[in-house]
Amino acid sequence: MKNLDHKKDLIQSINLLDEKLSRRQIELDPKGYFLIKIEPLTNELILEYYLNNIDNKGRAIDPESGEPIGCTTKSPNQPNNIFRGKSAKEVGIQISEGHGPFPISRLDHAVYIGRELQRAEQCLKTGERYIQD
Repeated sequence: MKNLDHKKDLIQSINLLDEKLSRRQIELDPKGYFLIKIEPLTNELILEYYLNNIDNKGRAIDPESGEPIGCTTKSPNQPNNIFRGKSAKEVGIQISEGHGPFPISRLDHAVYIGRELQRAEQCLKTGERYIQD
């Protein structure tokens, strides 16, 4: 019983830390951004890559309209590239190995994408709904 309580406390403290860290200020990658999706019919992870520009306030700006891109913005833009794979590792290799050019220029962005791909893979395995952080 004591071990179970310790595990619950550990999970709660990790979740609280993650929530806090998710609210920190970040700099956007000038190379673009990704939307991660799961396709249960084909059992694939889908990573859509979009170009953007960064304005002087550090906001992502739609290259076509010049308008800021918000987290809930529904954009008619088409992805500049789509990466697909059965695992986080397979998709991660597609965007980070080989001759390039690579769609990521910031190390913190690469770590974030790796984390999110792992989460998406876990949801694909368990059938849970995936929502990108």
